Amino acid sequence: MNFLKTSIYSGISTTISLMVRLITNKIIAVYLGTNGMFLLGQLKDFLSITNVVSSFGTTNGTIKYTAEHKDNINELKNFLSTGFKIHLYFSLLVFTFTLIFNKWLSYYLFSDYQYSNFLVVLAFSLVSISIHTFFMSILNGLKNIKLYVIINIIATILSAIVLISLVLKFKTIGALYAFAINQTLTFIVSLGLIGLYKPFSLKHLFSPFKTNYFKKLSKFSLMALAGPICLISATFFVRYHISTEFDKNHAGSWEGMWRISAIYLLFLTTTFKFYLLPTFSRLSNNQLKREVFKIWLSILPIILIISLGVYLLKDIVITFLFSKEFLLINSLIAFHLLGDIIKINCWVLGNILISKAMTKVFILFQIEWALAFSIFTFLFVKMYGFVGVSIAYFVAYILHFILLNIYFRNLLWLKAK
Repeated sequence: MNFLKTSIYSGISTTISLMVRLITNKIIAVYLGTNGMFLLGQLKDFLSITNVVSSFGTTNGTIKYTAEHKDNINELKNFLSTGFKIHLYFSLLVFTFTLIFNKWLSYYLFSDYQYSNFLVVLAFSLVSISIHTFFMSILNGLKNIKLYVIINIIATILSAIVLISLVLKFKTIGALYAFAINQTLTFIVSLGLIGLYKPFSLKHLFSPFKTNYFKKLSKFSLMALAGPICLISATFFVRYHISTEFDKNHAGSWEGMWRISAIYLLFLTTTFKFYLLPTFSRLSNNQLKREVFKIWLSILPIILIISLGVYLLKDIVITFLFSKEFLLINSLIAFHLLGDIIKINCWVLGNILISKAMTKVFILFQIEWALAFSIFTFLFVKMYGFVGVSIAYFVAYILHFILLNIYFRNLLWLKAK
């Protein structure tokens, strides 16, 4: 399946997800404000970490080996059964940790002990979302994009209904509980549709656990863990630094800028998820080089047009997506948009590192970006005020892109001998 065709399929899901995000972001902004956005940002980062730990970082490994062995039933069965048990066992560990340390987590995440009961409820949903993630990785590896899209659309719509209902009725605490409920609801949707359409046999999941297949899948663990841990460590630091230097309204506005970014990048990132990893896994040398430049040429005009449109309509975008309380985003948006243009191109090269299981190099690049963003934020906020955080974001991605190109100079820029 080529990049364009994959983009068309993913575009259906993305369009609906985009519409839902526009509605839910608006309601969250109006009813919860910048402080509520700050709390949801903390929860989002926590869920990102738990999702990776619950899978032991084997999601990309599942995609890769499912794609490679989809026509070999015995091999596929061994990978699926081992992968399922990894998700189940590690999610139970995360469940236990969250249950035991709910009060500490409540204070660490939200600076308040009142959310400890919510974290108990959330703990039960962590197992279900881990299994859902495993199912979706299999569908991705099988390139069953249609079923992937169907599941995503239904889960997105149902989750939005739950979120809107609870926010309208219970405000901030309702939004938090909606996240817990929606994780379980999403799993029920994926299990039901997989049982109905049978893209793979669920019986495969209950075959014996194989240590050698665990070793193969776990090759991707360090990479999968490093990415979110580095990103979230940096965003935690930046969010708290902003709230300390200014206040939670500024931190909530910065979170709002990230949500705007996530919305307009949604189409490209969804396509990347379906296309880049399986494609890069089977290409090398000149074929891989041609594919990289083809993708860059495809996405660069798109991201430039979108970024320019968002900047020119920034006041309308901010008030439409959020409320006038979020107009602080105006001071961030220019440099953040420039950073996103570079970021998209970095992601293309980053997927080469993942597809070729270049673990040490990938981790070093993740650490480099997280440190650069954190250090530049600390320096530039002191020098330029609130806008310094978006300048730091832009400069960190310029540095990241330059270093990636230096590393891949033989592949991309030097003629083969």
